[in-house]
Amino acid sequence: MSIIIENKGKGDFMNPMTLPKVPMAPITSSEIPVGPEWGYQIKWDGVRTLVRLDGNGGVEIFSKRVEPRNDRFPEIVELLSPLRIGACVLDGEIAYFDGSRPNFQRVLVGVNRKKYDENMIFVAFDLLYDEGEDIRPLPFKERYSRLASKFPEKQPRVFVTDLVYDGPALWEWVNTREWEGIISKKLDSPYVEAKKHKYWFKKRKEVRITADVVGIKLKNGYVSSLVLRYDDRYVGHVSGIDVASKKVLAQFMQQHPGECPFETLSPGMKKSNVVWLAVPFPCRVTALEFSDSGILRQPKLLGFGAEG
Repeated sequence: MSIIIENKGKGDFMNPMTLPKVPMAPITSSEIPVGPEWGYQIKWDGVRTLVRLDGNGGVEIFSKRVEPRNDRFPEIVELLSPLRIGACVLDGEIAYFDGSRPNFQRVLVGVNRKKYDENMIFVAFDLLYDEGEDIRPLPFKERYSRLASKFPEKQPRVFVTDLVYDGPALWEWVNTREWEGIISKKLDSPYVEAKKHKYWFKKRKEVRITADVVGIKLKNGYVSSLVLRYDDRYVGHVSGIDVASKKVLAQFMQQHPGECPFETLSPGMKKSNVVWLAVPFPCRVTALEFSDSGILRQPKLLGFGAEG
């Protein structure tokens, strides 16, 4: 199922270039498929983005839910407007590159992000339309070849991510440099929506952080989970607290009551029974990844205190 988003004003398209309802998404896997039928790309730690270009300077940016995002990323609109690569739809990520690796926290839209930031980049990895032609049915290798030909030189802030053919070597590279992970793609695969396929797989390194516990969430009056802050942002809450720790935490929250450190809370958090702490303390957490909204996915408590 696809949707058409009409265009008005500058950059109207003769061909509406129908966008997918949701972009094609890789399936999480602990294994790296190998063989001549597979290619591999770095998993950039950014925000998934579709870009529609009219070939004459018109740029439309969409989120992975296909919601307009030009207002959220004006620096990317400005970056892509000079491109003259024909009417096309690019699939990629908007990332923040800190000089050594992508930084997901810095790319998130929020009160701490500058309106214009020259460290924001756009990395393309697939091509859905080429000169207005829908090429999603074509094999990924051909779509990628067409995409790469549009960007013969890699610019610092807009480029096509490399396609390599040694998955284990790429995995070793990203681990050594503490990047997020890799995507394995079947070279003959068409572009299909969401995860309705067995063509793309992602393997990512585990997220391990030391977060501040700034609140204790209660359920039926008893300690249930810990509210976490990381890089001055709310990143979720974690449970898995043993009985002995719950007793200590119950006493601690009575001794150190405080106020909520966040300017805003989600509707769910507003309804929760949380005792905020005047004295935060560190805990170690692991998770699958950060969501696009900056929340830890499937967090697990490793222990209290910072790593030594």
